[in-house]
Order: sequence, then structure tokens, then C-alpha cells
Amino acid sequence: MTENLDSGPPAPAPRPRPQYGELAPEGWTWQPPQDQDRADAPAPTVGAGASVHPTAQPPAVPAPPFQTGQPFQTGQPHQPSSRTVPRWDRPLTIGLLTVGLLATLYGAFSLGALPDAMQLIYTQQGLGTYTSGASIGPLTSVGAITVVFIWLAAAAVSVRLLLRRRRAFYVSLIAGAVSTVTMFAFMLAAMLNDPTLIEFLSRQ
Repeated sequence: MTENLDSGPPAPAPRPRPQYGELAPEGWTWQPPQDQDRADAPAPTVGAGASVHPTAQPPAVPAPPFQTGQPFQTGQPHQPSSRTVPRWDRPLTIGLLTVGLLATLYGAFSLGALPDAMQLIYTQQGLGTYTSGASIGPLTSVGAITVVFIWLAAAAVSVRLLLRRRRAFYVSLIAGAVSTVTMFAFMLAAMLNDPTLIEFLSRQ
């Protein structure tokens, strides 16, 4: 009996050597970390009996739709404001196109009647009878077609701007200036092709 008491409990068997790394200390257990940023993660407990329900996120409220006339605010999608055209633009544009049409027809007939105008100058200055050259007919015809084409282009651009609700009155003004310069340029070219008139003007 004395020998059994002195011998004590048997020594524990040695732990097996791991194949990879080292063994953790005895009594240590691994606990996975809790992600506090996740929506489904439980809220941290403050004390005994604290609620562990996840924090509720407020629902996202959509921004109200943009309406014309409202000032632009930060956070709303950018919406281009509609163009405001004065009420006088449409009638003024139509009136200018009408006046331009009459002026275009008058300019075209004036270019066609250039030989008669030259004969009037000949009669007033005592130069005899005017004889038109071979280039006068084609030159005046091209001039008349050009001024008519300028008016047609101005009318097309003006109508397109009116349909898109943009200012269009200035198109008729520009076209009128261009048409006037073009008509006088063709008249001057036809007069400079007459040698009798050039000689008369050089003596003055």
C-alpha cells in the first residue's frame, strides 16, 4: 500500500507533434470575429439585458421630380430649362420674310430689266443707243437666281428655328443685307462690262 501512494498519478502522455506549425496552448479556443459594419451583425451589448437587434436603417426617400421653373438644387439631376422666346418674335419673323419676299421679287425683276435701265442712262447722258453685250443676259439671270435662293434659304432656316422655339427674326435681317449686297454687285458687274459707259465715266 505504501508503494502505491508514493507513486502518485501517472504522467500524461506527450502531445503528438504537429505536421505544420505549432500547437495552441492548452485551454485556448478560437472564436470568429464579429463584423460590426454588416447590417445583419448584432448590436454590441451595453449591459445586462441589452437588446441585440440590428440597428434599423431609415428608408431612402427618392428626390422629387424636377419641374420647369424650379431652381436647380444640389442632389437633383440636372434638367435643361426650356427656352423662352418672346411673343413678338414669331409675327416679326413672318413680317420680315414677307417684306423680304417682295424685295427679292423686285430685285430679280430689276436685274432682268437692267438693259432698259442702261438705255435710260444712255438717253440721259446723250450716249446714243445701248447695245447689251453677250455676257449681260447670263449675268443678270445668275444674279436673279442668287437673290431668290438667298430668300428661300432664309425662309427655311427661320421656319426651322420657329418650330424649335428659338428666336428667328435676325435670320431675315441677315438675309436681306446679303441679298442687297449681292444684287448691287451683279448690277455693278454688268455696268462695268459696257465699254461705252466706262469711257464716259472716265471722262468725268
